[in-house]
Amino acid sequence: MDNRDHIRLVFSDGEAMHFPPVDGQSILTSAEKAGNLLASNCREGTCRTCMARDADGNEVLLCITSAEPGMALHLPYQRTDVTPPSLRRAKINTFARASRSVWEIRYRLQFPLAFLPGQYVEVHFPGMDGPRRFSLANPPSQKEQVLHVRDLPGGAMSTYLNERAKPEDAFTVRGPFGVFYLRSTARPKLFVAGGTGLAPIVSMLSSIEPTSATPPLAVVAGFADAEDAYALETLQALAETLPLEVVLAADRAGEEWKGVVGNPITSLDEIRTIPLDGGTEAYLCGPPGMVNAARNALLARNLQAAAIFNEEFVHSS
Repeated sequence: MDNRDHIRLVFSDGEAMHFPPVDGQSILTSAEKAGNLLASNCREGTCRTCMARDADGNEVLLCITSAEPGMALHLPYQRTDVTPPSLRRAKINTFARASRSVWEIRYRLQFPLAFLPGQYVEVHFPGMDGPRRFSLANPPSQKEQVLHVRDLPGGAMSTYLNERAKPEDAFTVRGPFGVFYLRSTARPKLFVAGGTGLAPIVSMLSSIEPTSATPPLAVVAGFADAEDAYALETLQALAETLPLEVVLAADRAGEEWKGVVGNPITSLDEIRTIPLDGGTEAYLCGPPGMVNAARNALLARNLQAAAIFNEEFVHSS
């Protein structure tokens, strides 16, 4: 079989990968059987982590698209971005409620774990039946790593944090995973987060160096209730060093709430410092319904589909 019968994938930096299709298998599986590593997550066609584009710009989900000879697709990330995950031992430094419904866990690793701002890890705490996935909320330069955990009554993580967790608890961390990460471009950047989908957004914003070349930034942070809001001091501190506009939104709020009463999508109209048009790139993280609604709203404002990056956040229980 020559290269004309192979599948060709081109990464965003121009590097190309060739491999033969496996009859009856997906493009992703064919790549893996040839010894190639590609970004993937759900493997069911819902999370869009494995998304590529054909010559016409149409989206192709590698995990559910059958492999055929001669396919040529483009990937929205560099090959070097797909770092093989590794396992690390860790110990809890501190844990506390960040709001009524959110816990913050801070921990240290036995050995450093490199990651890109926006990526996630799998953590396995004592007494749990398996690992849970959480986005890192700290910049890669910070030695102490941070997780934001939603308090789901009856959930395994919530039960652990409420009843058994203590400082110095040992656990394991495996990662990094995902291709939801901050791109180094000069474009204005919009961040839209729902609930604990704010974690990777905080990681991204915290990793940006405040220089004269920093592009204008805006973040819309949405919460179901004002009492669920968290990381507000962190966002305010970032706004003092970065060209960052912060818009806070809560579906339910009392008179003391200083943000918008509404959801993150309607709150896009509050943004004043960056244009919501084809020159801006966007990063979305939160519940699937919010992410889909935000994507559609931004596409309607003529943002380019290839410049909208998203992570659909599924709460670990």
